[in-house]
Amino acid sequence: MTDHNALIEKLGREIAPVRRIRPTGLRVLAWLAVALPCAVAASFLVPRGLTDWSQPGAKLAIVQVALAFLLGTLAIRSAFTLSIAGRRSVSWKALLPIALMWFGLSVINMQGHDVPLHLSQHDDDSTRCFTFLMVVSTPMMLLMIASLRRSRSLHPVRSLAMAGVGIASLSASLLAFCHPVHLHVLDFVMHLAAVLAIVALTILVGKRWVALDR
Repeated sequence: MTDHNALIEKLGREIAPVRRIRPTGLRVLAWLAVALPCAVAASFLVPRGLTDWSQPGAKLAIVQVALAFLLGTLAIRSAFTLSIAGRRSVSWKALLPIALMWFGLSVINMQGHDVPLHLSQHDDDSTRCFTFLMVVSTPMMLLMIASLRRSRSLHPVRSLAMAGVGIASLSASLLAFCHPVHLHVLDFVMHLAAVLAIVALTILVGKRWVALDR
């Protein structure tokens, strides 16, 4: 087309208004309001009991829940912020102390917990922990990818990795309400394995939909 003015006029008629992205804080609150109930509903798909908060060490477990929820919320906020060009998000270095505190409390919670002679039963319990984390994280993962797709991202892997950390942390906070207060080393290994799997799946599944050039 040689008539540039006609081309500009044609493109101008076809341009649709762009809906403004809501402030990050509101996006986080809206996402949590939908994602957490969906995750709780998904938890009923797997066998689980309820935590006995009267056991010794329950106070440490409560602190762990608070740290996991705080880490998850900050990571989700960072993921939303990273998806918008020019915005400065919370650095992973700022989140690292919270993660290390959670890790340290987990190690303290494992001290003095005797390893049973027969591990088959505990293997089943640890597998259920892994399954629980993967199941409750699935709706949160899908909702997060759909939310990030709204704004896309110049750095989809970074945004999705931070989102995966947030989802894994929130899933761990939910697990605490249906898990024994004291951790077994096999439990902790399976928890960490689930965290890595959630982060990897969030990146692999979401990269196609969140990339800016799609």
